[in-house]
Amino acid sequence: TKASPAPTPDPDTVPVPATGPAKDCTKEFCDNQLSPDYLLRYQINVPDGTTADVCDGCTISMEMIYSGDAWVSVAFSTDGQMIGSEAVIGLPGDNKVEKYNLGGKSDSAVLPMPESQQTLSDTSIEFNGEQTIMKFTKIMKEAGEIEISSADNTFLWAHGLSDVLGYHSQNRASIALNLSSGASETVAVPNKSAWLAHGIMAFFAWGVFVPFAVQSSLLRDLLPKGPLWYKLHRGLNSTAFAFFAVVFVIAVAFTSKEGATHFNNKHQKMGLAMFIMAAFQVSGGLFRPHVPEEGQEKSLVRKSWEVGHRVLGVTLLACGFWQMREGIALYAIKYSVSESGEGSLGIAYWVWIGIMTALIILGGGYFKLRSTDSSDD
Repeated sequence: TKASPAPTPDPDTVPVPATGPAKDCTKEFCDNQLSPDYLLRYQINVPDGTTADVCDGCTISMEMIYSGDAWVSVAFSTDGQMIGSEAVIGLPGDNKVEKYNLGGKSDSAVLPMPESQQTLSDTSIEFNGEQTIMKFTKIMKEAGEIEISSADNTFLWAHGLSDVLGYHSQNRASIALNLSSGASETVAVPNKSAWLAHGIMAFFAWGVFVPFAVQSSLLRDLLPKGPLWYKLHRGLNSTAFAFFAVVFVIAVAFTSKEGATHFNNKHQKMGLAMFIMAAFQVSGGLFRPHVPEEGQEKSLVRKSWEVGHRVLGVTLLACGFWQMREGIALYAIKYSVSESGEGSLGIAYWVWIGIMTALIILGGGYFKLRSTDSSDD
């Protein structure tokens, strides 16, 4: 048997009590309202010669009822995480209800179990014009599979946006459920504090320190004469890179902890590309060609370095702006942030980025023109 029937929650997991009366779910179907439009109904079938506590040969009959036309699922887990769990998924378009191994978060990693493990009985799925209803009966203790206990369990639920199996967006959660009594509690997705720190530090790196570093160079005429602008530019960029390094380490470490695939989605791939470009940019700043003495012309190497430094800097800043907004969206999905909450944060984010961009473009353009006019005079 692969699993313990009573998994130990992650330290970051915060149970949220659910409402609803407790029942004897061996004698009648128990209802658990998973979300406003998704209902779980189940009953434990205890054969003669055993008890609900021992439950040798027990099966469980389940019904998943979704208000809409979409694929539906329930999964059995040891830790509340998708990866490594085992699911029953119903596809109304294909009229199929099958057991799946959840090997990853991509579609290609969600695979039907071998035919020898397709032991469900009394399966059906239909869309009746208003609701998608999946029904099945499953053996609770099967060799080589996660055991379903008559007491405490960790289940996952999800449903899609259509009847074709694909990404579920925010339509999913984990619950701790006592099958005998029907008592349940929602289990929060773990590692929230780590991913929140990842996002906050990324914002300070690419939304604050790097824009200020660029502004300290472009708006240097507003600062006292001398090397102050350069010290600010170098210090802010160095701080941003240090923050970004920590952000990168957090992402790699907690992706590994959660058993997910590295550098698999657009956000992860962009993060890797940015880390490589940022390391190159910092190295270029450290080993840059020196500024010629007053009255001497800049060498071709220096001119080329300045162009490359600016182009790479602008590229990194633009990528950083996109990357942070993508990160907000991923965090909202992972931790079920409301659409209004995500929308409000998104508006505040783009207002801030708009201000930073305006200072860079308008301020930098103004002082560039003023400098050109002065040289013409």
